[in-house]
Amino acid sequence: MMEPVLIIGGGLTGLVAAEQLERAGTPTVVLEREATPGGACRSLSDEGYTFDYTGHLLHVARPETQAYLEELGLWRQLKVHRRRAAVVIGGHATPYPVQINTHGLDPEVRRDCLLGFVHAWADETAEEPADFRAWVLDRFGEGLADHFFFPYNSKLYRARPEELSLDWVGRYVPKPKLEEVVDGALGLHDEDVGYNATFRYPASGGISLLPNGVAGRLSCLRLEREVTGVHLGERWVELADGEQLGWRKLLSTISLPALIDRLVDPLPEEVAAARRALRWVRVLNLALGVEGPAPSTEHWLYFPDPELPFYRVGFPSNHGDLAPPGCHTVSVEASLDPGVGDVEALAAGAQSALAGAGLLEEGALRVRRVTVLDPAYVVFDHHRRQAVALLRDFLRQRGVTLAGRWAEWKYSAMEDAVLDGMRAARNLSDAG
Repeated sequence: MMEPVLIIGGGLTGLVAAEQLERAGTPTVVLEREATPGGACRSLSDEGYTFDYTGHLLHVARPETQAYLEELGLWRQLKVHRRRAAVVIGGHATPYPVQINTHGLDPEVRRDCLLGFVHAWADETAEEPADFRAWVLDRFGEGLADHFFFPYNSKLYRARPEELSLDWVGRYVPKPKLEEVVDGALGLHDEDVGYNATFRYPASGGISLLPNGVAGRLSCLRLEREVTGVHLGERWVELADGEQLGWRKLLSTISLPALIDRLVDPLPEEVAAARRALRWVRVLNLALGVEGPAPSTEHWLYFPDPELPFYRVGFPSNHGDLAPPGCHTVSVEASLDPGVGDVEALAAGAQSALAGAGLLEEGALRVRRVTVLDPAYVVFDHHRRQAVALLRDFLRQRGVTLAGRWAEWKYSAMEDAVLDGMRAARNLSDAG
């Protein structure tokens, strides 16, 4: 019997790739270490509350994504929402994105942001900035840099702005026109901008609707099967229980460093060095079920203040049916360096800070869940591009395809996860 296409990781990308391959009649096996499919795109329920593993909202821009979700019967189960998000600076909240909505900020902060943008606009050059720090100053000016972009991204990526490259900014950081910035300072701007101006979310239940919808069509999904070793030369993987499985082609959707760490073949020094160059942060997610109405009507809030441990706080029940009547859910996200820190102590500190910010009545707390997403965000430093290219080429020459956010070591959203899975399946099918 022909060896299968073996997929490591039953997250959204791996599931979609498997569904497409099975549909084409390609022998396929998906190995997922958890008891439920979905990877980071999962939900859990507790006492009537539903929590996603951090915020997961679907932004659909490509017709093939919609067509695929319609085919799975999922599209009509997704409700459209217009984004309600704000940035909180110095205790003042103003709509997101802050660069065109400074009107809600303290007058002195607003002045800094407006003058800084005008100076940057007047002095803008065609020269490509060398790093994220220079890019922000050139594009937005000192005020927005100092009050939002520098502290927020330093908190999120646990890195200095000059350590970050420009490979990740793209569609995620919209640049406004001068007129938009002035209108935003005066409160005259009411148009939503950015890739996430609208989003879709299940009308009932959590985001696990998506992976469960794909997984329900698979016969090749094997849960609670953790891959502990990958032999590239002999083309087999070893599972935690000692089982060995051969493969004809290997598709990895787990994180790139996790895959490299599982290789049993001796690594060339340049490959080992590229693996060491990969940087990332973990995210601590404090999920709370709380009695009473939410303290904010926003879907989520951004917090650049370095004194606060969290960078984002969401109220998922404001966009989904995720809490019992008269109750709400809160999702708190704090960035952590890999492998360090007392998670429970950090969660307790985040909860205390949340209460101090007026966003939690601790006496009304009914459910509390702490999870850690590791890795969560790739750190786009100046070594990432070269390291990823070297590792990708090394693996491709040995029959391994990478697909998805963490396998390709990039920043992407759920629609990209679906498209990555479809593309990987096409490439594997075309390769024969």
